[in-house]
Amino acid sequence: MEWHAGRCISLRAGRARAGPYTRAVLDLPAPIRRALEGGGKDLTILVLRLGAMGDIARTLPPVRLIRAALPEARIHWVAWKPWTALLENHPDLNGVIGLPRAMFRAGFKKPGDWPSLARTTRALIREIRALDAGLALDFHGDLRSGTLGLLSKAPVRIGYEGHQAKEGNRLFSTHRVPSGGRRTPRLERNLDIVRGLGLPDRPLPDAGMKIPEADAERAAELARAFGTFAILNPGASQRQAYKKPPTPLLAAAARALAVHDIKPVIVYGPGEEGDAIGLAEACGPLAITAPPTPLMTLAALFKHARLFVGGDSGPLHLACGVGCPVVGIYGPTDPRVNTPWGVPFVIVSPPGRDYTGIKRIDRNAGGFNAIDGMRVESAVRSLVERITAA
Repeated sequence: MEWHAGRCISLRAGRARAGPYTRAVLDLPAPIRRALEGGGKDLTILVLRLGAMGDIARTLPPVRLIRAALPEARIHWVAWKPWTALLENHPDLNGVIGLPRAMFRAGFKKPGDWPSLARTTRALIREIRALDAGLALDFHGDLRSGTLGLLSKAPVRIGYEGHQAKEGNRLFSTHRVPSGGRRTPRLERNLDIVRGLGLPDRPLPDAGMKIPEADAERAAELARAFGTFAILNPGASQRQAYKKPPTPLLAAAARALAVHDIKPVIVYGPGEEGDAIGLAEACGPLAITAPPTPLMTLAALFKHARLFVGGDSGPLHLACGVGCPVVGIYGPTDPRVNTPWGVPFVIVSPPGRDYTGIKRIDRNAGGFNAIDGMRVESAVRSLVERITAA
């Protein structure tokens, strides 16, 4: 069930529908087409999705489909650190190249660091070119990813046509798939590149991330201490703080979980300590706060949780990627574009809100106004009853 615009809409057992997004197969050069038809033999593929957490999680299923269709291909991924932790040792990847985003940001502001920055940049370019990629897949769609694709010297670089190609990105690609409508779900938009290659786009796999043993053990230890629990995530990155659901809405979720003897566990990332403290105070003894958890420990912890409750954030899509049911609270972001995927879910969004899929317009359309605690409680109750009956 999806709560949207004040109505309860059936979504085929709570999973997002595969809409009519099929595209024509791209007319690719003969050597690439032969490699695609031959299981990827002698083909190196460069995946460009630099970040962030949620976007990488939503790109992993399409890349896994490519791997399933091309078992002999070599697939390497370029991403910002620290998001490379989601990709390291992934069974469907041959390698990951991490870009030191913090270093680049700091270095550009300090002329004294420019020589070091230039050396690092040259080393990264050599590393990327050494892959000898024949095909670059630009899921990111901006100036940086387009430049990286061009610098890789991959002869075929697939990106997007239209609004998904930002900052002149289309100038760097040799072949393009349509961006689709503004409200096309991002996961489906990622799958358009798979379809453009002429490869199967179903069945949709999960993210398939490799959880390091130490993280898995720590998460299991926490799960034993928590008992039957659900995740409450009050935070978001500083740049996307507008995505944070109001504390009273998450406190309402805690009340609904407690009725079902499910312990609400509050999690938070770096810089989100204040959000966690505020929610803990609002929940009182109903909830407990998890200790600081590294990214992959968090992913492992989600695997143990009965469900996840939070806003449209990286952790929500990470939860989807590891199979954790989701209650998503959407206000300033389009719940269709950013819909949960691959798991049972319920969406809560403002009744009567007309979304456009255009970030600037949707962000300024009223935020979380008109969502009340009763709506959140009802969504939590609906999802708990569904997963309990399954």
